[in-house]
Amino acid sequence: MKKLLLGIFMLLCLVSCGSGPSDTVSKFINNIKAGKPKEAAKYAIDDGFEGNLEVTYTNKTQELLFKTLLKNLEYKIIGTEKQDSDTTIVTVEVTNLDVQKVFLQVFQKMSQEVFTNKDSKPLSAEERFKQELEAKDKPKIKNTTKFVVKKTPQGEKVVVTAENVDVLLGKLNTTLLNLGNLGKTDEETSVELPETGPSTGISQKPEELRNQNK
Repeated sequence: MKKLLLGIFMLLCLVSCGSGPSDTVSKFINNIKAGKPKEAAKYAIDDGFEGNLEVTYTNKTQELLFKTLLKNLEYKIIGTEKQDSDTTIVTVEVTNLDVQKVFLQVFQKMSQEVFTNKDSKPLSAEERFKQELEAKDKPKIKNTTKFVVKKTPQGEKVVVTAENVDVLLGKLNTTLLNLGNLGKTDEETSVELPETGPSTGISQKPEELRNQNK
């Protein structure tokens, strides 16, 4: 009987350890990394989230960039903070390709070729991006982002913000909105990211999100 009770207790511990806000965020990010927005959307509070992550490639460079970002996405949950009975903030450290640095390297090398390489044909923008994205030692960057997890009738769900997605993808959106400011500091290039459904700009705080979704 004691062994049976001990076994049940251990099983309950395993089940409880495998669920919760951190686990919800992990499942969301893992599906993003695997290129499965439909599966990731199951853990998002926004029903339209899947559509926000649908990617239509207009050229092979876009496809290579996006796939490289997903392949290099690594993360570590570094903290959780319970805000109230229904809301938890999960802080995640994300390592990925430094998109701003990649763009900067491409533009710098293209400029150098135009003015110094007179004897041979310079690489096209597509060829230069391919070279940088396929390089063995690609520049990486670490950023932290806070995911808001709320209890819903369907279980725990992530209130995905534009800033969350931007950090997961190596600050891709921030870079594209600041192509004229490549190489400057984050403070110098800080921008309001566009809202998508309940997703919010870079300036909105988790506390504001919590109040917004009550």
